Amino acid sequence: MLEMINRKIEPLLVKMGFDQTDTRIIIRNQIYVSLGTSLVIVLVTLFSRWSFAFSAGALLALVNFWALARIVQSIVHEPKGGPFKLFVIFMVKMTLSGLALYWLLGVERVPHWGLISGIGTVPLNLTVTGLMLMGNKKA
Repeated sequence: MLEMINRKIEPLLVKMGFDQTDTRIIIRNQIYVSLGTSLVIVLVTLFSRWSFAFSAGALLALVNFWALARIVQSIVHEPKGGPFKLFVIFMVKMTLSGLALYWLLGVERVPHWGLISGIGTVPLNLTVTGLMLMGNKKA
């Protein structure tokens, strides 16, 4: 089942500019982790505010991670103007993320531990995927 889903997602990621296999695997796994854990937590906690906060954090982390991977990959392949381009995109991304966090924490007053837990899906995914990729390359 998972292999069938992977075969459908891989061409979409290539179309979106993720040419490197390792980058595609990390992005694909982050999609699974963010959306999968959000769905499970929302259903288990019966749509609680904490699960809303977790899902918002996971989606915010997914969007930021997606953008960062896309930017870094494009700069590696076309380094001309890279540092300035990276700086501008980083500033815009941080501003939008800051506004989203302000809205979530300041206006909606979502539980901050739920938000932090959702954002924590990125380091978890990077660690697990990195260890899996290292294990596959040694074999």
